[in-house]
Amino acid sequence: MSPLTPIETPFLRDQALVRLRAAIVSGMLAPSAALSIDDIADALGLSTMPVREAVKRLVGEGLVEELPRRAHRVAPLTSRGALDVLEVMETLMVRAYELGVPALRAEDVDEMRRRLDAAARAAAGGDMIGALAGIHAMHTVVYDATGNPEFERALRSIVPRFDRVLHLWYTDSIADVGSSYRRDVVDALERGAGADAISIMRDAWRRFRDVVAAREEPGAA
Repeated sequence: MSPLTPIETPFLRDQALVRLRAAIVSGMLAPSAALSIDDIADALGLSTMPVREAVKRLVGEGLVEELPRRAHRVAPLTSRGALDVLEVMETLMVRAYELGVPALRAEDVDEMRRRLDAAARAAAGGDMIGALAGIHAMHTVVYDATGNPEFERALRSIVPRFDRVLHLWYTDSIADVGSSYRRDVVDALERGAGADAISIMRDAWRRFRDVVAAREEPGAA
């Protein structure tokens, strides 16, 4: 289903937010693209009010920029900006794994496997946004195991920007989620090798940074 198909459900602002966020993360609404509240409202079959509220939320998430005269555009995506996002995301995730992995129970690892499998099924069906949700759900098991809810709160605030970088610049990592480093992490946890799982996570982040750093600037304004 297109992220901009008409909406016919309650909670219109929240539904508009989900659709617009997915459109930006997937690149359907490209970096630096101008956003017309009226055009988006027409595409979604909504009045302008819930769309304005959704766009305001996206400004807060860093996916949309507010311009003079109440105009908006999708936030540009540059290598420098992407690397800044990755630096914060990596710092939080690796530390969460360092603290959370030793506290995981067997049932927690089983739940990580189930969520990873769900992400792989979504990716196999072409639902990259659903696959991303499954990937984050898998990692959430580790965040919960830290006993520190601030990890999840902090990560949630940056995840939309991270997802856009991952989706647009490292799509294979989502499409191949079932055979990616995430499977190796869960395999290591299932055999009781927590230190190996953390090391795999660190190495995966190093590769991701290298992929983004090697990109040419996309010419965003």
